[in-house]
Amino acid sequence: MNFSTNAVASKAKAMYAHHITDAQYEELLKRRSVNDVMTYLKSETAYAEALEDVKGTNIHRGELEALLDEEAFMKSSKLIHYVPKKDIKFYSLGVTRLEIRLILTKVSLLNSDNHENYDMDLPAYLAKYASFNIYGLLSIDSYPMLCDYLKKTMYYNDLVEHMPTDDDEKVDLNLLEYDLKRTYYHYEVETVKSLFKGQKQKDLLTMIYTSIELENITKIYRLKRYFKVSPEVIKQSLIMEYSRIPRKMMDELIEAKDVKEFLKLLAASPYHLYIDDQEFVYIEYHATKISYHLAKRYMRFSTDPACVYMAFLIVHECEITNLKHIIEGLRYGEDSERIKAMLIY
Repeated sequence: MNFSTNAVASKAKAMYAHHITDAQYEELLKRRSVNDVMTYLKSETAYAEALEDVKGTNIHRGELEALLDEEAFMKSSKLIHYVPKKDIKFYSLGVTRLEIRLILTKVSLLNSDNHENYDMDLPAYLAKYASFNIYGLLSIDSYPMLCDYLKKTMYYNDLVEHMPTDDDEKVDLNLLEYDLKRTYYHYEVETVKSLFKGQKQKDLLTMIYTSIELENITKIYRLKRYFKVSPEVIKQSLIMEYSRIPRKMMDELIEAKDVKEFLKLLAASPYHLYIDDQEFVYIEYHATKISYHLAKRYMRFSTDPACVYMAFLIVHECEITNLKHIIEGLRYGEDSERIKAMLIY
């Protein structure tokens, strides 16, 4: 392991050492406005630098969330400076995820009957890292035009696959998202397999496969609980290529007659998600918690740069999500205990 790659692990662990502590979360939960949260983050946490340009105390919720997203991206970008050229493809996977999010946002706007009247918010910090000129998205006013603009990217084939057959037809955003996500996971897995070997590859794939499996489980739950769709429709919405859960178990989860039976089967699955009978069940919370604690373990005990980097992205994203839950909870007037129930740390 050379100095530059070792620096990735050292820098990531140093950043992790400044994560928000239990005591700081308790203090944040006492704040009763977005401005109070911003002031505390600025004065008492490692987010001071990210928020230093915010003047005064009057900040909009969306503005603060955008600054937190930028902070997360810039932290990962700082680590990329220490990466050997041969491994840069792996360390740039976060950029690919953001590009997909931007593309889906653009398609959603194009689907709108009034899309000419909506502005698209572009993260300026992404511009120098993206595989295409993100500002070019602003002048695109049709789906065919979008496909043509992204012709030389890895997203083109999926986009063309969903080309409407007439002017009045909308793009099915859910199906497009599924295809783009599937393409991304394939790209991520193949990148790891091509660049890394042995235990390093195994550890990275464990984090990736766990994330995919938990996403599948969450999707089955949501489709059963909120949409009551058929097992066939559920199967078509899952990414099964990388699932380590036996197909028989997945089929049983998909075929479960209702949410209650699904949760009972899930309790017997490799993830042991024991969930109570309350009507308000946070399946996403439990799924994210598993990914978080797996990543936290690698963050603490691994010395491999790639594993530490991926683990850092997961735990830091979870921290950003926690802060957004606090901000969102304040917006809707939730009490601190209800907000705390959504946090993972």
